[in-house]
Amino acid sequence: MDEQVRRDVQKYLGVAMEPAEVVVAKREDGSEVTRHFDLVSADVKIIASIQTSCLHVKSRPGQKAYGSLYRVLGAILYLHLCTQCAQRYLILTDREMYTEITDEFGRAFQNIIILYYDDIRKSITN
Repeated sequence: MDEQVRRDVQKYLGVAMEPAEVVVAKREDGSEVTRHFDLVSADVKIIASIQTSCLHVKSRPGQKAYGSLYRVLGAILYLHLCTQCAQRYLILTDREMYTEITDEFGRAFQNIIILYYDDIRKSITN
């Protein structure tokens, strides 16, 4: 599914993108902190993180709900740190996770565009 999501997001944004490492910060000693992102434009002006985490345990047996939420919040943190990127996207594939994040945190992350994958898919097929 991740590969299909990548293709659809690229089509939606109209930009060729590949998975890549991006520098997100520098340590006190000057060394770089990098993070792997699912989609990065060639000029590193556009980045996207795709999160397939589900909010509720019943959606994914064996996983704790808070772990999924922490993964998504971690993705938001890394996107937030990429101040050199003009456009930063968080793509969520789970409706409940999308609703929770946008209802609770959406306004706090104004520099990150949060999208629900099914909305992207519908817009490119119409």
